[in-house]
Amino acid sequence: MSSSFFQKGKSRQVFKRKGEKTNKPKSKKQNAPNLENGQESSDSELDIKKFSDAEDSESDHETAEEKKLRLAKKYLEEIEKEEAKRAETKEIDDAIEKRLQKDYLEQKGKLRVNVADSYIVPTENDCKLIRAREHRLTLTCVCVSLDGQYAFTGCKSGCLIKWGIKEKRKLGCLTFKTHSNYFKGSVTSVAISSDSKFLATSDESSSINIWDPHTMKHVRTFNGHKDIVTGLVFRRNTHDLYSASKDRSIKIWSLDEMAYVETLFGHQAPITSIDALTRERAITAGSRDTSVRIWKIIEESQLIFNGPVGSLDEVKLLDEEHFVSGSDNGSLCVWSVLKKKPLCTVSEAHGSENNVPRWITSLATLLNSDMFASGSYDNSIRLWKVYEAFRKITPMFSIQANGFINCMHFTKDGTQLYAAVGQEHKFGRWFKQNNAKNGLLIINFTSKS
Repeated sequence: MSSSFFQKGKSRQVFKRKGEKTNKPKSKKQNAPNLENGQESSDSELDIKKFSDAEDSESDHETAEEKKLRLAKKYLEEIEKEEAKRAETKEIDDAIEKRLQKDYLEQKGKLRVNVADSYIVPTENDCKLIRAREHRLTLTCVCVSLDGQYAFTGCKSGCLIKWGIKEKRKLGCLTFKTHSNYFKGSVTSVAISSDSKFLATSDESSSINIWDPHTMKHVRTFNGHKDIVTGLVFRRNTHDLYSASKDRSIKIWSLDEMAYVETLFGHQAPITSIDALTRERAITAGSRDTSVRIWKIIEESQLIFNGPVGSLDEVKLLDEEHFVSGSDNGSLCVWSVLKKKPLCTVSEAHGSENNVPRWITSLATLLNSDMFASGSYDNSIRLWKVYEAFRKITPMFSIQANGFINCMHFTKDGTQLYAAVGQEHKFGRWFKQNNAKNGLLIINFTSKS
């Protein structure tokens, strides 16, 4: 029998007596989402709200004027930070732009920095002659690392010395006694790569020796020339080495692969000087053939510039498009690669002796500037200013230096000039100055404020 008590789907009615309370189960309330403008608020908004609540609690003790002042200061600080970031970014961009423009102009040979007018004649205290007992005979060559840390000098006694520029002392020495396998006769040339990884030396043999300039350990010997190697130079920012010899040839060596690359012919007399910059080009002076030649290595061609009568002994690049040469008739010539004749010539630049002009024994150029130095045996180093368009040069001042100035080298920033000084000419013993001292002359320059 069916009863309403057992019917399914119907809930029981609870009848309460008078004075009783029924306990109803409490329903769990869901956390209602925080709605703001119809959307749920994010965690960041909650954080901002907490921050603003904290600020409100802090500002409870402030007056309205103090609060305005505090908020204004905060706003100004934020603006300052933003502007500082923008200025820093702009400075970096400007620096990069200037560097790229400078590199481009330097590569094209159009970079020119006018510094000659800012140089002051150095005093006696600015000139210092450093001597070493290993340099018993005339110094023949000098080179300075691009970073300005080391200088290397060679002499006729077959000795190579490493000098620390910052330490102001001798750091190492290689002599013909300790390294007789690598030095035969006088050291004729020395060159260091732009990154100071390799040092190259030549002597009175036909060999070229490669050294580690930091440890002064021997790395490799190159053979191939048939006569004395008279000049060495590294192409800038590379490990390509160019060598010139009395056998009238130029050879190219790759030190990355430690291999011979190519030989260039053309001169009709022994080559006495060689120079190079960043382009794959070399410039050489051919002594008695009175010519300067620019070797375009990639194009496999050469440009010939015929100089004045006599032996054209020295050549140095002012930039990629201009160079200066010196002869044994005492003349200095400034050239352009676009002209076959000199743009300007100074005869008897270092005077004469017994009606015979003094030879130009060395040249040094401050790259991409309007200044260069020349040396002879008139007991002075002369600095010259090159004017616009390279059509005029005038003497700036002279520095006393007793003896033959056989080689010179400016530091990269132009604040110092290193000169290899000796009693005799680097290539022979035609003359001798007994009152001169063999040593490395360091000249410090100061500029006008």
